[in-house]
Amino acid sequence: MSRENIKLGACDVTFKSVALGLTKGGVEVSVETSTYPITVDQHGETAVDEFITKRQFKVTVPLAETKLDLLGLALPGSTVENGQLIVKDGIGLSLIDSAGALQLIPTTGGSAEEPITFLKANTAGNFSFAYRHNEERVYNVEFTVYPDELGVLGTFGSPAPTPTPTPDPDPVTTP
Repeated sequence: MSRENIKLGACDVTFKSVALGLTKGGVEVSVETSTYPITVDQHGETAVDEFITKRQFKVTVPLAETKLDLLGLALPGSTVENGQLIVKDGIGLSLIDSAGALQLIPTTGGSAEEPITFLKANTAGNFSFAYRHNEERVYNVEFTVYPDELGVLGTFGSPAPTPTPTPDPDPVTTP
């Protein structure tokens, strides 16, 4: 046990390689796993095995910066034209086809070497905000994570560097 393994602090967030800017209130990650217990008559209602039937990550990012291009990312199917965000109904838009990488990179209490990367994530465009005289306008955007073609939802941490073979300092040559 080591107190150095206890982490706290904020993170930077990128979606589709775009930095989402400052956040207010903390980025939240949740995972939900559903299972199906296997029962047989001979053991009553006692499970003899159990299988995972669902694993779902949700990431809520409280965007503090009010920028049209960031809001456009949070509303799939929208575009920014001539300084306006054009919001369309999005009917029939596949959220998986328009999904992209969502990355959380610790800025304090950790290191950039400990990112969390969700390979396919998207938001349906559900969020709310308020105009208040004594508070920042914060857009709480919820992302859903989808599996890639191999079933991978995400990765925690950076891959370990692959060791580079060191050349033999005194190679023996045969005549």
